[in-house]
Amino acid sequence: MTLYIKGLAVPTSLALSKEELDKLKQRILQSNMKRVQPKSTYEALRVSDGAIQLIIYKSGKVVHNDSPDSRKLLDDVLSAEMAYDYLIGTDEVGKGEWYGPLVVACVALRPKQIVDIRGLGVRDSKELERSRLMKLAQELSRISFTRDLLTLMPEKYNQLYKEFSFEKKTLNDLLAWAHASVIRRVLAELGERRVKILIDKFDVEKTELRLLTTAHVSDRTPNVEIIQTASGDTEIPVSVASILAKNEFEGRVAELERKFGVRLRGAKPDTVSREILPYVAKTHFKNVAAVD
Repeated sequence: MTLYIKGLAVPTSLALSKEELDKLKQRILQSNMKRVQPKSTYEALRVSDGAIQLIIYKSGKVVHNDSPDSRKLLDDVLSAEMAYDYLIGTDEVGKGEWYGPLVVACVALRPKQIVDIRGLGVRDSKELERSRLMKLAQELSRISFTRDLLTLMPEKYNQLYKEFSFEKKTLNDLLAWAHASVIRRVLAELGERRVKILIDKFDVEKTELRLLTTAHVSDRTPNVEIIQTASGDTEIPVSVASILAKNEFEGRVAELERKFGVRLRGAKPDTVSREILPYVAKTHFKNVAAVD
């Protein structure tokens, strides 16, 4: 989707909650902004009014031209969860790739920071092109907030996977342990604060158990609320964690490619020497294990 102002295309986007979306629509209708005909069934509203150019999708996504007027309109409707001192988000990258590390990131953002960061166009890393992701990661690196990364390079990952398997545990157990580990370290840095923990749901029971045993928190812990949701990737703290984890993953894969002189992105395991597979690949993957 491309928007134009005086011949310059400068689109950016963000996701709004239902409440924020309703508030934005109301502002537009009350101010009699010039609207134009939507160009697809996915669009709820399209505005072209001077310096304000935006498209509101039925999904809650808003694409706009990033002008000062557009940003002010959106800032006025963005809500902050002021009931919490921090909102914590975690996400992992590398779980589905046969090569490279598993990276789990955790971030803690103040409510006001979430409003500001949303304006950058932050969203789940899977929706971002590599160049855009790297730019966002650079912008986020200049913002001061608590963060923690757990990077399991293939050799360490393979060792841990075998240990978990020996104990009759699954990949979800390993993931739950990794998420709980970064959460524990972030909580230790924050101290006694009112926090909301947002986790992209993958195994509720195992994650809650690990949070209790590894991070010593549960949904009954004072000052801590835990939310596991299938739509976690629409939450800004989770999206920020996703971007940081993906940026780390890409950097580590590049290191492995340089170190071993192999091509991993877009390649198949059988194109990699069997001797180095344990150092660049997740050996429990079927396509890796099938290499003779």
